[in-house]
Parts: sequence; structure tokens; C-alpha cells
Amino acid sequence: MSSTDHSPPDASRPYDGVRVLELAEGISGPYAGRWLAALGADVIKVERTSGDPSRAFGPWPNDQPDDETSGLFLYLNGDKRSVTLNLDTSDGREILRDLAQSAEIVIESFPPGYLAERDLDYAALSADNSSLVMISITPFGQTGPNADLPATELTLYAASGQMWLTGHPDRQPLKNGGSQPSYQAGLNAFSAVSSAYFGAIMHGQGSYIDLSVQETYAGMAEAYHTRASQLGIESQRSGNNLHATWGLYELADGYGGVCLLPRNYPPFAQAVGLPELQEDRFADAGQRLSNNDELMAILYGWFIGQTRDDLLELGIANRVPFGFVATFEDLANSEHLRSRDFFADRDDAAAGSLTYPGRLWLSSAHEWKMGAAPKLGQHNVDVIHGELGYEREDLVRLRELDAI
Repeated sequence: MSSTDHSPPDASRPYDGVRVLELAEGISGPYAGRWLAALGADVIKVERTSGDPSRAFGPWPNDQPDDETSGLFLYLNGDKRSVTLNLDTSDGREILRDLAQSAEIVIESFPPGYLAERDLDYAALSADNSSLVMISITPFGQTGPNADLPATELTLYAASGQMWLTGHPDRQPLKNGGSQPSYQAGLNAFSAVSSAYFGAIMHGQGSYIDLSVQETYAGMAEAYHTRASQLGIESQRSGNNLHATWGLYELADGYGGVCLLPRNYPPFAQAVGLPELQEDRFADAGQRLSNNDELMAILYGWFIGQTRDDLLELGIANRVPFGFVATFEDLANSEHLRSRDFFADRDDAAAGSLTYPGRLWLSSAHEWKMGAAPKLGQHNVDVIHGELGYEREDLVRLRELDAI
């Protein structure tokens, strides 16, 4: 627990009283810090004086760019405190070392060697704080021949092998939607520091964690690694349809699909209601694969005549694994998600009314808090003057020297 926090811990938030220094930018580190903050941690987001680059990414209200209203930044940084430090100045580095003395966890995403060159690596920050847990999140890790290479989200999709598996077999690999490598690395980082912090509490000794985004996403490739290493089989892209009864089809109002095991075929054929599906060439599992192209052509014709609601109702009524592809508007309006309080609604003074996913799970013992993200440098005075004891005159001097 932070030595500067003397208030009784809030049992409904497991990380209440724990101080986290977030030296990370972009998505992965801030995403990990977001959930620590939501569970009660005092997350001090240490930003460069120009701000986290994610402040420059939208969406923005009315498409008007503003560093304080970036939808991405607001989503990733709720309930944190913002302090600006220029780590290329001796004063900025000294303030960070002071902050590290009362921290339990440090999350950083600088290129390998950046902090060591400034005497701010784990050895330096933990010298007088042996229980400190620190995690570095980089595209390819701290060591190895690729450690110093930069990466974009597209690079990480490709380098993880996931892109090789995505797309149609006769066309080029495709990038998955969104920024999944970064978000998955953020979840791994949240898990890693939680485990390490527990270890520090139990044994009184902190630890340093080296997390590679490439390894995170490559590790999610299921059995494809063993197929390559043990069997020498290069997995191929299967497109939207593994076979006729396992894939995606166009509907009258969107997209839907089916995912059948052999035992599901009889109720599926009954639900579809086409007489030819009862013939042996389709009803028999072995013959069905031999006649896959013809069956797929029949199903393309059937699915295009169904709506998403029709498909869902047929699946429920006949116990057939039908489903449709939800849009984000569907999710925002989902009665099921709303009934489970999945979303957090909040009003931001600059950005207006916002709705975000508000938790990772439901718990009988703790709550999630989802407050506002900080303005750039909003808590410089509170932290540097109020908690570290610098005089207000010092803050003026530090601003003039571009240290804060």
C-alpha cells in the first residue's frame, strides 16, 4: 500500500491504496493501467510534456480534434491522474525517482534501453524500494535480434502469425479488425503485474517483467504452432467457410452463419426445411464433405432469404448453432449486455456523454469504477507539490526548464 495514503482501504476495490506509475503510451500499458485504476489503484499517468500520443487519435465529438476529447484516450485512461515529466531533464528524472519510492507497480513502454540510459531502469527505481514490481511492454521484448525494431499494429498482426491464418485461401492474408495485439498485451500485462504484486506481498520481493506484444499474440495461435513444429504442416487460411456447415453466409439484412458438429446435422436439416438436405449425399457425414461445393451453393441460396432475427429464432427453436454477426450498434443496444451492466455511461465536461465497456467480469465482492480521464498535467500540483513536497516556486522553475 502506498506510504502516502493513510485512508482505510476500500474492500470493494482490491487495489485501493496501491500506487501505480504508468510510463506507458498508446494502448497496451494504458489498457493494463485502466483496469488497475478501475479496481481502485491510484494510477499516476506520467506523460511527456506534449501528452500521450493517443490524445491525438479520435474519435472526437463533431470530428473536431482536441487533445482532451480523444475517444481512445478517454477510454483508456479513466480514473488516472496525469503528471507531465520531461525525462530528458535531470529534474524530470529526479521527480520520477521520488515517485517510484512510494509506488508498488510501474508500467512502461519505452524502447529497450531508453530508461537505462537515463538511470531509470528497474535496478535504479527499485534500489530503495525492493518490493517494486515493474513491467516493460514492447513490440518484441527487451532482448533478441528484433528487440530494437519498431512496430505498428499491422506489423504485430503479421509478426504473430495471426495474419497468415486470416483471409481466403486463394488471396493474400488479411489484417484482423481493431488493435487486438495491443489490447491482448494489455490484458497479459494486467495479469502479470497482478501476479507479481501478489508475490511481492507474500515474499517481500518485487520483480521485473519483460512482456513482448508479438509473443502475447503469437501465443494465442492455439494448435497451429504444434501442427507446424510436430507435424510439419503449414496451416492455411480457410476464409469464411471451413466447409458448408461451418461458416459465414450473407443474410437479407447482414451476415450470419452456422457451426455444426456431425450430431447437429439432423436438427439443422429439419430447421432449414429443404428436402434435398435429407438425402444421403448430404445427411451422411462422409458423403457431405465429398459434396461440399453443392451443399454450400444450396446454403448460400437459403441464407440470403433469412433475416438475422429469423436465423436466431430458428436456432433457438431447433437447438441449432445458428448466429448472426453483430454490429457495434447492435452491441450498444443489446438488452442482454445492458441487463448485465456491461456498459459504463459517464459525462465528460469536454467530450459530452460517453458509453464504454465498463468491466472485465462481474464479482460478488468488488466493484469497478469508471471515472473521467485526466487533462494533460492536471495533477502536477497535487502530486509534485502536495505529495512530493516541492514548493510552488519550484513548479514555476520546472515549467520554465521544460521539466514538467
